[in-house]
Amino acid sequence: MDFSDCEYLGEVHQIIQEKLELPEWYGKNLDALWDAITGIMYVPASIKIIYKPKNKASSELKNEICKIIEVLKEAVQEYNEFTLSVDI
Repeated sequence: MDFSDCEYLGEVHQIIQEKLELPEWYGKNLDALWDAITGIMYVPASIKIIYKPKNKASSELKNEICKIIEVLKEAVQEYNEFTLSVDI
């Protein structure tokens, strides 16, 4: 999932929803992400996050992208049903 061009958090969650094949009712927040990756997402899976901001708006999402990565890392440690690689 490449978030480099995203300028809004909604875009980030849209990519997550599409790439992880989550249902339309995915809540597009950190709690919904946790629920999705620990109970809805098809596993096993390999997830790659790419985030190389291309403009100021993209750069301003860094804290939110890091929170998403932390949720994914925690799920990897707890459930071990997918792998995660991060390219920032």
